[in-house]
Amino acid sequence: MDGAWIGWAGVVVSVVSACAAVGATVVTLREGRAMRRNTEFLAHRDQWWQRWAWIADRALCSDEDANAAASLMVHALTTRRWVTEDDNWVLRELERRETDPATQRRRDDDDLRPE
Repeated sequence: MDGAWIGWAGVVVSVVSACAAVGATVVTLREGRAMRRNTEFLAHRDQWWQRWAWIADRALCSDEDANAAASLMVHALTTRRWVTEDDNWVLRELERRETDPATQRRRDDDDLRPE
């Protein structure tokens, strides 16, 4: 009877070990996918902010073609899936300031702006 008990114990230990190995593999694969997705998201966000810097440069220059390009790029960037609620807030504030009459008057009165 002792031999049978040792045999069954060995089988149970082997099955439990195999299940643990499969579980560890599944967890590792899921974590790897999550890390890869997070890395991709961060890379997109970094490029996204670099594009915003490009937009700011074009939006603040006196060339109307550059201003138009900046405007087009703003629309393109705000339709991406990695845009956060904070990013949308910034866009809403920029739009609000663009349409605010007081801001428009200050812009019209600015004697430093090139003609």
